[in-house]
Amino acid sequence: MCIDFADLNKACPKDDFPLTRIDKVVDDVANSQLMSLLDCLSVYHQIWIREEDEEKTSFSTPFGTYCFVRMPEGQKNVGQSFSRMSTVVLDPQLRRNVLAYVDDIVVSSTVRQNHVADLAETFANLRKANLSLNPEKCLFGVHKGKVLGCLVSTKGNEANPDKVKALSNMEEQKSIRDV
Repeated sequence: MCIDFADLNKACPKDDFPLTRIDKVVDDVANSQLMSLLDCLSVYHQIWIREEDEEKTSFSTPFGTYCFVRMPEGQKNVGQSFSRMSTVVLDPQLRRNVLAYVDDIVVSSTVRQNHVADLAETFANLRKANLSLNPEKCLFGVHKGKVLGCLVSTKGNEANPDKVKALSNMEEQKSIRDV
């Protein structure tokens, strides 16, 4: 289902909640002994809309008029809303053994033996907030993985082959016109 929230988005004030800097997350994850990459399931649909705001998301169908009770995609401030929620939920762990960017959560352990306990703490915090993970997109106890499009390992940051493939496969330009 596709709803156009253009008019609602124009009327909504911008949420100035700052998103975490991607380069900071990637740099902080590098050099951990072990990491788990978690992805939240149906991110925005896990956020309840205040009852007084539900009617603002209304839409009509041949079967009647309906409104969302949970945040739909396409609204102006959904990324900031989920970031704020994940910051509140994971606050005891943030910058200690968890990094989060919107719906991507990285549990990074500087001591390998602590990783299971770090994961248990994360799962407890997520469970307390009724947040679900997408098991098909989660990786547990890895030394290397893609974090926000960057390849990160226990040895540091590496070039992501998928991202540089276009450059390495680029043909040499033969004329000024080709350039």
